[in-house]
Amino acid sequence: MSKGVSIVICCYNSSKLLPDTLKFISGQSAPADIPFEVIVIDNNSTDDTSETAENFLSNLKPAVPYKILVQKIQGLSSARKMGFDNSDYEYIIFCDDDNRLASDYVEMSYNIMEQNEKIGALGGDSTAVTDGKFTDWFEKFQQSYSVGKQAEKSGNKTWDNSALWGAGMVVRKSALNELFSNGYRSLLSDRKKNTLTSGGDIELCYALRLAGWEIWYDSSLKLKHFIPRQRLNWKYLRKLNRGFGAQKADLDPYLKAFEEVSDKSVPEQSQQWLHQSLLLMKKLRGYGFRKLLKFNSASEGDPEILRIEKTLGRLSELLKIRGEYDKRINSVRNAAWRKVLLIEHSKLKSSDES
Repeated sequence: MSKGVSIVICCYNSSKLLPDTLKFISGQSAPADIPFEVIVIDNNSTDDTSETAENFLSNLKPAVPYKILVQKIQGLSSARKMGFDNSDYEYIIFCDDDNRLASDYVEMSYNIMEQNEKIGALGGDSTAVTDGKFTDWFEKFQQSYSVGKQAEKSGNKTWDNSALWGAGMVVRKSALNELFSNGYRSLLSDRKKNTLTSGGDIELCYALRLAGWEIWYDSSLKLKHFIPRQRLNWKYLRKLNRGFGAQKADLDPYLKAFEEVSDKSVPEQSQQWLHQSLLLMKKLRGYGFRKLLKFNSASEGDPEILRIEKTLGRLSELLKIRGEYDKRINSVRNAAWRKVLLIEHSKLKSSDES
């Protein structure tokens, strides 16, 4: 595998966002001995995303190697897979079309990944910028927008029960090669067009972790995340959190696998969709009739409303995939790509800290 960095930008109707994203990429200060390329994946856009990318990249001086490809299968996971398949270098940065990478992002990503060959995925910090005005509640819920710090301190986060967001995530191509060659297939399609169900980035981290790779966070990796003013409203945030709840149900097979890795027993019934659904309905009752009655007219900034949205999203998705739920759990449990099996959690933690 050639040493260098491939920046993969997955786009859907991104013609207005791409110029700024590409401008920051073209300003990378990486030294000559760290080659990098740009791969734009047009995920079946209906605007002139591909033409916009071509016009910008073809006129760069000095030139930056680039590819512009069209993925007709809708969904972020499919777009990322095409970027991975067509990348030339060992380290892949998944840069969203609204990300503005710091000028040292390529160099820092390369150096951190080079220092530890066990790292499968790496993430950093994000700062929000907008063309509008941030609401009073934005900072409190900024993590929902993939903004802020992803951990308290830099280092190995493999067994912290956390995952990296996709914005600016760096992955090792040889790790992905190993996953896919051993039969790994995403359970999620991730975001399609304007839908807000996601989680493919989390799923990838979970899969890499079960395959024996490490997940790292480093605060020296920084980017700006552009959030258009139309997304800075309570209705959008509620819809976003309902999507988070739905993705939780889809990610249950990985979460159950982590429970099995720990030194505590997992009740068999907890792996059944009906049991999970009943627990969620009980949780909804726990919010109280008055709260649920005023659910649609609730005041902005109420965190309990977002928790209800997540619960509803997860319950809805569980009912939707009920016929596949148990099969998915077993598929991850018995996957050929899985290497981390029944190992005492305390030993894993001790290994991570050493």
